[in-house]
Amino acid sequence: MHRRRPLVLVADDEQNAILLLHRVLEREGFDVESARDGLSTLAKARELKPDLILLDVQMPHLNGFEVTARLREDPETARIPVIFVTAAAREAADVAHGLQLGADDYIRKPYDYHELVARAISKMRARQLEDRLQRRNAELEALVRIGAEFNQQLALPDLANRIVAIARDEFGAHQVELYLFDEQQQPLLCRDLRHGLLSEEEVRAVLDGEDTVAGYVYRTGAPVLVADVSTAGQFGHLQRQGYHSAIAAPLLHHGRLVGILVVAHAEPEAYGESKLRMLRSVGEQAALAVRNAQLHAALHAYAQNLEAMVDERTRELRAAQAQLIQSEKLAALGRLAAGIAHEVNNPLQPILNCLEVAIEDIENGQPVDAQGLRVAEQEVQRIKGIVSRLLDFARPTTGEIMRIDLRELVEEVTLFTQRQMERMQVRVTKRLEPVPPILGTPAQLKQVLLNLVLNAAESMPGGGDMTVELYQDGQGVVLAVADTGTGIAPEALDRIFEPFFSTKSDGTGLGLSVTYGIVQGHGGTITVESEVGKGSRFVVWLPTESASTTQVND
Repeated sequence: MHRRRPLVLVADDEQNAILLLHRVLEREGFDVESARDGLSTLAKARELKPDLILLDVQMPHLNGFEVTARLREDPETARIPVIFVTAAAREAADVAHGLQLGADDYIRKPYDYHELVARAISKMRARQLEDRLQRRNAELEALVRIGAEFNQQLALPDLANRIVAIARDEFGAHQVELYLFDEQQQPLLCRDLRHGLLSEEEVRAVLDGEDTVAGYVYRTGAPVLVADVSTAGQFGHLQRQGYHSAIAAPLLHHGRLVGILVVAHAEPEAYGESKLRMLRSVGEQAALAVRNAQLHAALHAYAQNLEAMVDERTRELRAAQAQLIQSEKLAALGRLAAGIAHEVNNPLQPILNCLEVAIEDIENGQPVDAQGLRVAEQEVQRIKGIVSRLLDFARPTTGEIMRIDLRELVEEVTLFTQRQMERMQVRVTKRLEPVPPILGTPAQLKQVLLNLVLNAAESMPGGGDMTVELYQDGQGVVLAVADTGTGIAPEALDRIFEPFFSTKSDGTGLGLSVTYGIVQGHGGTITVESEVGKGSRFVVWLPTESASTTQVND
């Protein structure tokens, strides 16, 4: 995409002042537009969306204070930086009034043009930095939400429909194409936004075509950005369909092509590098969801012929179980998405403020406030800690067995979910006695406790009390999670740990089944006591290190 020069709108009722600023700013590499009164300033701000407004206070029709107030009330102009350039506002109260209305800075006439240019550049850079941070944060929130939505779809046709719909909405696309492949990279299920399910002939024509976007990705495995098809020199198929810009990404799972996702738009320059980056991230989420859906379908097939297939398919079922554990982990993280986004959002403002001050100090030739940079560093470390804790839960589990202090494990999981519990108005009480160490896989046992804590919280939609207990029982250790929630009906208690059985309308039925399998793999047991309307109590018993004789399953 062509990058335009920064645009500055100069608003002043004196023609000579406008001419001077035109000359200074154009010489420094800016495009400049001007306005002579308050009303025309508002009109040009809405029309041109300048990168900065240099605004006089005393102007006809509306003064600078009134213009600033209206700019900040309009969502389309609220974020445009405004610097007052005036000889009128010399009193401290006037300066404070302008800043309270939303102005970003004051420069008094007569001014040094070097200072004016430096401040203008500083404010534009600060606003660009803020915009980039907000865009990246919005992308993070969208990807966490999208990942959670994808992992709720276990049937491949339903998942394909969801991928197409999300791509349409997230990218404002006029056309979406989705091609899913089997393990031999042959078309398995292919749909697009306009025609729905595609025939085999239609799919082969696209994938074998020399001038199709999907065909290029199929042959090369590389993503594609077509900013303007009229200047691209290829992809004539796109133009024949009436589209002028497109992006496409491969859906890769452990290096294997499982699909292709293409979005197209009727207007040129509708997509750029940032949109392609976002599509590639969506593609990664979709690839994992597709693979999980394929494993889900395979498990159903295995169940129908289990006796005949048990010896032959043991290895495949173990691999499928590991994938399902990871799938349920991602679903649990999706339920924590709002909390994660909130946690990351909080430190961004002090970081931005500190960086704005540092940039302005540097460009004004003043010493940088080291204390401010230390504050920014502390907030970055805070974000780093949040992301690190998130990755501890998100990364695939391993079969490495080690000595585990269950008290430390409980403290880590409850700390990770603390904010989520506060927002759900769930009061958590911990009764943790000293207990002997156990042998096991930390990541898997964290997943067990995370599932139980989240299930307990979700059973109390209006808030309530949760109790987490830890104590020794004979040759083992008991980890119990109790809630004051809705409880479980007696007819459901006997099936609560069965695969694909759920008491929730939107549940996958895998969470407690996976939890049951992990506990059994550690040589332990899990039971539940529940009374409708009063709550439930899940009790996990695990053998101590000295009593453990069972190898933990991978």
